[in-house]
Amino acid sequence: MLIVDDDRAGAEALAAVLALKGFRTEVVDGGSPACRTTSALIPHIVILDIEMPLCDGFAVAAAMRESTEFTVVPIIAYSSLDEAEVIERGKKAQIDAFCRKGNTLNCLFELIEYMTPLGPVGS
Repeated sequence: MLIVDDDRAGAEALAAVLALKGFRTEVVDGGSPACRTTSALIPHIVILDIEMPLCDGFAVAAAMRESTEFTVVPIIAYSSLDEAEVIERGKKAQIDAFCRKGNTLNCLFELIEYMTPLGPVGS
């Protein structure tokens, strides 16, 4: 599982919680590094922050979708932005789902479970 967020502490905390649930995670610190490393790491799912400087989550998703390795990898927008805005712009960038930051993590866990039917092993 790839977590892309410019808030390193928040991303590491999310990774720790997901590790307790049995997922293997990799954290990438921001959008620009994610755009540079997409071909090196092909996860089962991407959890993507939207509000990042220089290269936002929409640009990261669009760059990932241009890579043949990422055409079928589910991308979840994980953002504090308004859901309607993220969904509208996310469709153009081919983001698959949205989960709002600040809510309980149950929504995110349910999306991950739904989008990765194989479960935690090898995620």
